[in-house]
Amino acid sequence: MIQRMLAVPNWIAVSFPWIQGALVIIIALASIVMIIAVLASPANTGQGNNAITGAAESYYTKHKGRSNQGRIRNLIIAMAIIISISAILFFVAYQIYFPYLD
Repeated sequence: MIQRMLAVPNWIAVSFPWIQGALVIIIALASIVMIIAVLASPANTGQGNNAITGAAESYYTKHKGRSNQGRIRNLIIAMAIIISISAILFFVAYQIYFPYLD
């Protein structure tokens, strides 16, 4: 009776290894893109001094998201979110599939 209750449906046995493999590939590709984006981003020197010196923000600093530097920063944030979600999904899939391995 217990063995029958613990029996895994066929679609889980077939699909979860493929899902886990796809998630690993997504994590690897997003990691490579994130590493390249971090290396391509310029250093942020002088950031944060405005609060101390009282200097006003320029037009460039207000609209930095539209520049290449802002796009690289948004790409880094997007890749970090993709890596985080993919890692969470991978381990959830692992916990679902792992008890059925014998």
